[in-house]
Amino acid sequence: MCDVRLNANSSFQLMFVGNENIPVLIIDDFVESPEKLIASASVLSEKDERFQSQQSDYYPGVRKSSPQSYQTVIGQSLFSLLKSSLFLPEKKVEKSSNYYTVSYLEVLMSAFSIATTKPEHLRPIQMLPHFDTPADNQLAMVHYLCDENHGGTSIYRHKETGFERITEQRHSQYRQILKRQAIAEKLHIEPKYIEGDTVLFEQIFSVEAKMNRAIIYPSNVLHSGNIRTSTGLSAAPESGRLTISSFLLLK
Repeated sequence: MCDVRLNANSSFQLMFVGNENIPVLIIDDFVESPEKLIASASVLSEKDERFQSQQSDYYPGVRKSSPQSYQTVIGQSLFSLLKSSLFLPEKKVEKSSNYYTVSYLEVLMSAFSIATTKPEHLRPIQMLPHFDTPADNQLAMVHYLCDENHGGTSIYRHKETGFERITEQRHSQYRQILKRQAIAEKLHIEPKYIEGDTVLFEQIFSVEAKMNRAIIYPSNVLHSGNIRTSTGLSAAPESGRLTISSFLLLK
């Protein structure tokens, strides 16, 4: 079992980016002994779980579940931090004439992730910024277990619409416009990872990867990893672009 503890000496930086004031929380020195997490990524679990591609999403690489101890720690410890960081609006319900705060944090998914897909094998959707869900009560967290050579994460604005977040109200319109644009741009002819401005998108913010750095932002933000093929796209946890990707639900 991998013993995971948040680092009491972590440093925090909260900023609001773009025209839509997107909250982005950067936490450096996130956990104690990150090397234990890297080691746990390299061994098989009791379920003989291996890194594998996920058919349920478009991540350009392989994943396997993060340790349950990690998920428990972030589920229990991040709520108060996010709440104090203005991430969580308090929800209240009436019960027996008293009001109780019912906001809490649930870890929907948390997985070791290693980018391994070569550019020539990318699908068009993997060459564009994406959003994880149009819901407004979910956060994404990326915990880097690699250094800056592997590239961080960027947030984008869709130029034609000006959208930086794809909400339920914007979802249908955005999908129709993006499908038309992607076909017109013929992305399949010259497949490559996005890193910076394109004809369709403007990069409005970027965070560098750093060992044991975590970043948290709304899941409906247009974003993309800065995948650098110059690192070789190794599948080995010790040398590849190893991160832990987590989705956090606010209730």
